[in-house]
Amino acid sequence: MKKAIVVVLLAACLFAPLFATGGQDRSRETGVTKIRVWSDNASEKLLRDQQVARFNAGKGKELGIEIEYTVYGTNFGDAIDIALKAGEAPELFRQDGKVFPDYVNAGLVVPIADLPGGQAVVDQYKGELIPNLHIWNNKVYTLPYSVTTYKFFLNKDIFNAAGITTNPKTWDDVRNYARQITQRGNGQYYGYILGLKSAWTITTYLLFPNGTNTGLGVFDNEKLQYNFSAHLPVVSAIMGMINDGSVFPGYENLDADEMRAQFAAGRVGMIPGASFDVGVYQDQFPVKFNMAVIDVPSFQASGSPYKEIVQATNLLAISTTAKKNPEKSMEVFKFFYNDENMSEMYEQGYYIPYRSQAVNMAKKQPVAKGFAEFSNVPQKMLLLPSPDSDIALEGLVYREVFIRLFGKGYTDTPAAVLQDLDRRYNDALRKLDAAKLNSFRAESDRVIRRN
Repeated sequence: MKKAIVVVLLAACLFAPLFATGGQDRSRETGVTKIRVWSDNASEKLLRDQQVARFNAGKGKELGIEIEYTVYGTNFGDAIDIALKAGEAPELFRQDGKVFPDYVNAGLVVPIADLPGGQAVVDQYKGELIPNLHIWNNKVYTLPYSVTTYKFFLNKDIFNAAGITTNPKTWDDVRNYARQITQRGNGQYYGYILGLKSAWTITTYLLFPNGTNTGLGVFDNEKLQYNFSAHLPVVSAIMGMINDGSVFPGYENLDADEMRAQFAAGRVGMIPGASFDVGVYQDQFPVKFNMAVIDVPSFQASGSPYKEIVQATNLLAISTTAKKNPEKSMEVFKFFYNDENMSEMYEQGYYIPYRSQAVNMAKKQPVAKGFAEFSNVPQKMLLLPSPDSDIALEGLVYREVFIRLFGKGYTDTPAAVLQDLDRRYNDALRKLDAAKLNSFRAESDRVIRRN
């Protein structure tokens, strides 16, 4: 029975592209080589189909290439896995970082530089590519395409009502402004807000954004050690706001959506945010007040010493099938990654490009409030992989520790709590295989963190 299911799935993934194009591959008759690209990026399909159609009618026709672009649903992971292992994979496919190392080790995918012209494409990202993210076994297999960036939202109507005429530049400013806003609000609105029911907010709204102040997320990929204590200044500022009564009440029991809904309703003066929140405040919880987007406040008056952290999303990888038509497969790879196409994606609000060149090329700015500000990250560093899932930790994981800390669940000082967190994580790290640990190393000449 299991064998029959596998056969059915394999047939589905192999023949779905043919069904989508009428069931016939006429490449031998027409002299056109069909290059298949599989993805699960459904949100961009309409625009991507238009781009592919223009390529096929223009440059593709000149080069004898027809792109066959297929978007799968939730079965994408199974479809590509079966196709790769059966030797019937599309030339290019959307890369999934969780299973991709297995494909590299099994020889099912090809380094970009192995295809003609591939090295020149890789060189455009020189100094920005990361082991365990783009590089395996010292070879580049995929490239960053779009990014999640981190900023800070303000309700300027509340600022004006509180008589605050300047935006916060430091976390000391945030605390002071939060106190003024809360006093002026008289229970109607508050300076700041947390959503501790959603553990992911600890990384997305606290640790990652403040990488511009610490130079890391939670793990130092140069020193190969955890450093939660580096975030003490922002932790202290938030604890101060909690003690001041400037944080929206009941924050311990709010999840991320409830937190963002309160901000959208005009009951909070300041809230951290990620680029995906632009859509949240336009569609899910529409904002009707004067909203501003600013850079993440710094730890010190002189500003943030590090580049802004961005979390990169990769796009395509190359299967061994591409070796049959290497030049044409690379032409399609370059087409998907070119700045013109990404600029169009940006104009319509689908992605924030990794490459600033694509942003600069845009003929118009996305209409969503804040999208342009979140895209303005000329000095950036990639959020690097960390060995969180590879270590055997004793005690609470760091997100739970931060949640308990902000919920006033410790009698120790915040500094002592973070020091204990560093100790436990680094003790677990010492038990990790040395080769595995070293694979997370990013030398300073690969990632230049400081501004």
